[in-house]
Amino acid sequence: MESFAKDLRLALRMLVKRPGFTAVAVLTLALGIAVNATIFSLVSAFLLRRPPVHDATRVVAISSVNPNPVFLPDAYPVSAPNYLAWSNGNHVFSQMAAVDPFRTVSLTEQGQPEALLSGAVTPNYFSVLGAAPQLGRAFSEGEDQPGHDHVVILSHDLWERRFGSDPAIVGRAIRVNRENYTVAGVMPANFRMLGFTEKLWTPLVLGAADQTEAARKDHSLYLFARLKPGVTLDQARAELATLARRTEKDFPETEKGWGAMVRTLPDFLVYNFSIRNGLAVMMTAVCFVLLIACSNVAGLLLARAAGRRKELAIRISLGASRRSIMQQLLTEGLLLALLGGGAGLLLSYWGIQFVRSNMNFNDAISAVPLSLDSNVLLFTGAVSLVSAVLCGLTPALKASRTDINANLKDESRAASAGRSHHRLRTVLVTAEIALALLLLVGTGLLIRGIYLLTHQNLGFPPDHLLTAAVTLDKTRYKESSQQARFVADLLPRLQQTPGVEAGAISSDLPANGPGSVTFLVKGAPEPEKQRPTTLDVVVTADYFRTAGIPLLRGRTFAETDNAGAPRVVVVSQEFVHRFLKDQEPLGKQIRLDVVGATPEWSEIVGVAANVKTFFEGVREDPAVYEAFLQRPVNSLSLMLRTNSDPVAFTSAMRNAVAQVDADLPLDRVMSMPALIERQEHGDSFFAQVLGSFAILALLLSAIGIYGLIAYSVGQRTHEIGIRMALGAGSADVLRMVLREGMKMAAIGGAIGLAMALPLPKVFEAMFYDLRFREPGLYFVVPMTIFIVTLLATYIPARRATRVDPMAALHQE
Repeated sequence: MESFAKDLRLALRMLVKRPGFTAVAVLTLALGIAVNATIFSLVSAFLLRRPPVHDATRVVAISSVNPNPVFLPDAYPVSAPNYLAWSNGNHVFSQMAAVDPFRTVSLTEQGQPEALLSGAVTPNYFSVLGAAPQLGRAFSEGEDQPGHDHVVILSHDLWERRFGSDPAIVGRAIRVNRENYTVAGVMPANFRMLGFTEKLWTPLVLGAADQTEAARKDHSLYLFARLKPGVTLDQARAELATLARRTEKDFPETEKGWGAMVRTLPDFLVYNFSIRNGLAVMMTAVCFVLLIACSNVAGLLLARAAGRRKELAIRISLGASRRSIMQQLLTEGLLLALLGGGAGLLLSYWGIQFVRSNMNFNDAISAVPLSLDSNVLLFTGAVSLVSAVLCGLTPALKASRTDINANLKDESRAASAGRSHHRLRTVLVTAEIALALLLLVGTGLLIRGIYLLTHQNLGFPPDHLLTAAVTLDKTRYKESSQQARFVADLLPRLQQTPGVEAGAISSDLPANGPGSVTFLVKGAPEPEKQRPTTLDVVVTADYFRTAGIPLLRGRTFAETDNAGAPRVVVVSQEFVHRFLKDQEPLGKQIRLDVVGATPEWSEIVGVAANVKTFFEGVREDPAVYEAFLQRPVNSLSLMLRTNSDPVAFTSAMRNAVAQVDADLPLDRVMSMPALIERQEHGDSFFAQVLGSFAILALLLSAIGIYGLIAYSVGQRTHEIGIRMALGAGSADVLRMVLREGMKMAAIGGAIGLAMALPLPKVFEAMFYDLRFREPGLYFVVPMTIFIVTLLATYIPARRATRVDPMAALHQE
């Protein structure tokens, strides 16, 4: 310990004597460590933070496995009949609970209605998770029965925001969906599960209708269960697989091909949130930046060790062991890394603030707290130690093997770098170039893919569209006739607003991920395996004109397409291509398997142009459009096409809804461009962050090249003087130095290019529904590397051409 303290004091003195060297090395490491700590704060928040439940590894999530080509097919929700059957039929869980986490309710407090995300849960939901309310109690047995279900548990955020943190709220009645609900409890502030952003919870009421054959088509429940003592995850998976096979055998029409998957709760939350791959890419990028930074500092330490060869040789000749020399140089590297880590931690604090301010593009992301937590602090310490090893080990090993006799005899250039030191620095800089090229190509592919995604043709013009959402509660709008009456009263008010060119109401906005249903084509044979699926959107008559979706054939809907008329549908061009093999579609009949509706044959009367399934996707899935008057729904999307800024019509839309029903809240009112920007902001921010890392890596590589060439020119001044004295011209010297830099660029570029070739396939496997094909990048990026290398090499090369031969020879 005493020896280490002595080495530490000596290292500190040496660094203080060379403030320029110290500042450059510390700043370089600080940048590399800061970007790692900043991105790791995301890893800590999204991947490492444990769910707020007791013994989380003993709690599992049970999902359906959807045989259809959907996003995350093995994390699909479960139907109510399967929940009831699996809950009663298993022998591996002590309890199983269910939640429908995406219901929308209206809360009216002091006359102001507000739409809130609500979770309908079984009474044992909180006990299965091992989470207790901060105030009051959880739901009791029997409160999931009709007539006893008007109780509610509030989230901590809602309790603070709408009820002023009033502890007397427990036992009070509040208005939810126009009815009185008694507040049973308030959950603690830390009860936030990744991807689940409910503001309140009510009991899940399952009746006889939820056990029918038709209910098996409605997959809306997420199941959580607690393993019995001694039961392993593999045993639970085997049990659920058996139950799923039994269900498939008993109900082949609706369950054919479906399965079940069991994951621990932490694994499920991360998998279902689908952020792991994006974070993996960003962590890989910042690791490359750190490696480049460490290579630069290692090169500086190598040059410094070369300059101290005579000093180290004298110390060894006076009795110092090679181990002590190595320990001294490692201590200097450690001190530099710790100083860099401290500075990096300070920079990362600002970096985390910046990232947090940009991570607010949806409620699920905003709900995750980003901070400089203990995980980030430990990670920063570990990265600093790794940096110390990466920076200091090679110079220490080289210096400890110094040849005493050769260095003591070399009077004139005892401090010059030997060939081995120069070769090592060349290898390090070449590796920097390879990593920088790999990072630039990868970032370029991702940025180009995201750019094409955010600038693609969605299938409709989003400009001048105002959108909003309304959910009709079952208290007043339980019957389909009541839902149709609401739309009939509201739509003319919206359409008659001055400045509104067209207005429509639908179950989903275009390119906003509508639901899907299975179907049959009349006259076609029953599929051997799974019935085909199509997107299903319920729309009013003016939907296509309002959205700007072209009609390619036939007609759209009319007011006469009501409940008493024959059923009709409009299909997309992709539907005709994929399922009708481009045959004449008009007049053909299909039957949709819609949850809660009696299957009926519907005639195809029109063909509309394709629309993207998601704003942030490239797929154009087949779609079927149903007439609202023939199948009313309670979840509505309002859409107005205006002749000016759509945001200016917000108050008019609110007034129109209030005139029909003053207690009905309007939710998510925004223009379509703003909605698209909000959906795509995460991709844009991801691209910007990666782009900044790539530029930082390129700059660090350029600095490394410049440093190596400049140092090489300085140490070869005598050689250059001799060459010029023997007749070499400035152009010859310039070419000689440039050749050295371009050789490193060629070798590093070739290695980086070889590593970058598989990146498109790697990214396509990691990111669903994205394509990465940009061959031009494999030419542009190497050319950029060569230009940067040329510029970084040219400055010291020009200095070399100005060497005075006589002055250089006198140095000998």
